[in-house]
Amino acid sequence: MGSDMIRLRAEAMKDGRFLTLYDEQFARYGKTFEEIWRGKPLINTIEPANIQQVAALGFEDYAKDLERLQAMAPFMGPSIFSNGPIWKVARTMVKPIFSRAELSDIDHLASFTDRFMELLPSDGSVVDVQPLLNRLFFDVSMDFIFGRSLDSLQPECSTECTEFLNAFDDAQKGITRRREAGFMDFRLHRTSVDKDWKEAYSKVHRFVDVQVARALRETTEEVKPPSDGPAERRRYVLLDEMAKQVRDPVALRYHVLGVFNPARDATSVAVGNSLFMLARHPEYWAKLRQVSLDLGDKPLTFEKLKSLVEFRYVVQETFRLIGPAARVWRVAVRDTVLPVGGGPDQMSPVFVPKGTPVVLGTWAVNHHPDIWGDDCREFKPERWIGRRPIWEFVPFFGGPRMCPAQQQIYTHTIYLLIRLTRRFARMQNCDPVLEYVQKFKMGFQSGNGVKVALKNS
Repeated sequence: MGSDMIRLRAEAMKDGRFLTLYDEQFARYGKTFEEIWRGKPLINTIEPANIQQVAALGFEDYAKDLERLQAMAPFMGPSIFSNGPIWKVARTMVKPIFSRAELSDIDHLASFTDRFMELLPSDGSVVDVQPLLNRLFFDVSMDFIFGRSLDSLQPECSTECTEFLNAFDDAQKGITRRREAGFMDFRLHRTSVDKDWKEAYSKVHRFVDVQVARALRETTEEVKPPSDGPAERRRYVLLDEMAKQVRDPVALRYHVLGVFNPARDATSVAVGNSLFMLARHPEYWAKLRQVSLDLGDKPLTFEKLKSLVEFRYVVQETFRLIGPAARVWRVAVRDTVLPVGGGPDQMSPVFVPKGTPVVLGTWAVNHHPDIWGDDCREFKPERWIGRRPIWEFVPFFGGPRMCPAQQQIYTHTIYLLIRLTRRFARMQNCDPVLEYVQKFKMGFQSGNGVKVALKNS
């Protein structure tokens, strides 16, 4: 049944070393190995050629695992996380919205960042910036996706804000429990629903349904913007754009939840992880500060942010070392083949029978010395100079299911780092634990937070 692997990984998850265990297993068994998971074979691989095959070249041979989708279904429903036509509709709808929003939301991000900066002490006192970053990007994502913020950055969070945040956290935890459960517990979850979990995701649904009703009402053909007066640059609200194409309120609820679920945490963790690494490598903070000061009064446009390679290298090296991307789980929908991983030297093709899960170790591939050299566990942003990795570095995956918010996450992360390095001369690590303790939500973040002291001089 594979209960030994389940037990080992459950213990590693509890100890904050879940992904480290995967690193150890790939080092012991090779870049591709098979295990038994819930009574059936499962293939793990970190071969870039296999990642490319599953993500792109053999895309039609694989799909999301139906059992894992069932674990999410009561909360998330059919959405961009689904398979087949539902996924294609969601992807086609969401991708252009993100592309247009990337060009228009920097000024809007600045207003939320101003509030965030006011909450940071500048006298050298210790602060855990991760909870503040979570609140910042919760407000940003709420405003971008629903058209309204719950103002979690205010000194006192409203009852509505607190209840929604708590309910969403509990709903996410319920997904994780169901998805990672052992053989017998998983079968039990399929026939029963935990009452507390149902109450949590129902609260989230009620909130989202109110926003959906507003969007459907305001995007009817009868409601049109005034045509007179000068044209204004439009700020995109993702739900409103979706409502123009999806008119069923329940379907629209699930589509928007499919975007909000990862959006709420992705950028806050990316910024937090970058600060985690910079606090332990102050020489790079000094370099970034000089770049940000040299910008002077130049506006931080989308194009300018994309051009700042020193910041991008720091963010990419952070993604490589500590994520938050971890694994990609797919199941073969027909008999197929992985190009490498078989035979005594693991260089022969591997037969993948229909129904076999294939798990791509997108975190472990970033720490393999064959790919990144003997210094692969060191933080060296300069390794990215002149480097153009493809399938050996996929923090946002690749192929048709590449994350549509990739550029927005990079842009927002770099913007925050510029604002912070411009204001604070130094950032000191205040966490006695130097290692990154892995805590899982939708992705992995620092289990100890990001405890630092920020100083103006």
